[in-house]
Amino acid sequence: MTERIPIHQLSSDTPDVPALKLFRFKNSQRPVPEQASPLPITPLPTDAPHRHSYYEILFIEEGEGFHEIDFRTFPIQGAGLHFLTPGQVHLLRFTSPCQGYILAFSEDFFSFYNPDSQRLAHFPFFRSAERQPVLPLTATDKKYFHNLLENMVADHLTTPAERIMNGKYLGILLQKSATLSLQIEENRMTGFTLPDLVVRFQELVDKQFREQHAVQYYAGQLQVSPDYLSKSVKNHLGVAAGDYLQTRLLMEAKRLLVFTPMSAKEIAYSLHMEDPSYFGRIFKRKTGLTPSEYRESVRKSAIN
Repeated sequence: MTERIPIHQLSSDTPDVPALKLFRFKNSQRPVPEQASPLPITPLPTDAPHRHSYYEILFIEEGEGFHEIDFRTFPIQGAGLHFLTPGQVHLLRFTSPCQGYILAFSEDFFSFYNPDSQRLAHFPFFRSAERQPVLPLTATDKKYFHNLLENMVADHLTTPAERIMNGKYLGILLQKSATLSLQIEENRMTGFTLPDLVVRFQELVDKQFREQHAVQYYAGQLQVSPDYLSKSVKNHLGVAAGDYLQTRLLMEAKRLLVFTPMSAKEIAYSLHMEDPSYFGRIFKRKTGLTPSEYRESVRKSAIN
């Protein structure tokens, strides 16, 4: 049994060196410096459901359409930044020509060249809870990111071995984006108040939720008691740690039900649930539908 949601990988030109890649959209016609080789278009299809093993930022300067991310649809209307984390299922569909860039990078790349920065999971658009993955841009903000990315592209094309500058550009881009995001959400209680313990819990869950389903495991990894972890998560995310884990598992199950032909039994086993009937009971308790009913309802809504 294999998972059939395509996974886009990020390769490095140099072994043992963290990776970063820059692409333009397939229908983007941006000119490049005469002395430089053209910036490549994204080599893999983006208009069908897929996921990445890396982080991705889309800088959309112009264009219309929609961006579907984990069953949420975000209209594309003018300038904006779109942020994606590893494992999310998404697709892009444009109804008018698009202008912009795609920035793909590994967590190792960011942390290697920005050792004093907060971890990626601390940025509001990368946080697992209440993630807001789209940042609309004013004309002034659009110009700022346009200039930053033009400089980044110029260095990327003319001096591909110079990774330090690209690493610093990436850090500036994320810090500026975080500042704008905070300004937009300044009245939200969540802001930047998540404690490190909760952020590290979210990071661990994102990486190990398929294999590890017990709060006790994560508490042990974080060197706190299960009760303390659960209360901390509840205080800051509004749900207990166990419920947070189940929600993460159910999101993955929904992805596999909608985007693959895998049976409920196969999905249960892929999530390391040895009792498929237990998986079915949890799914129905949380969604009100059996796995097969959920699959059918989503497909019917897509047709209608």
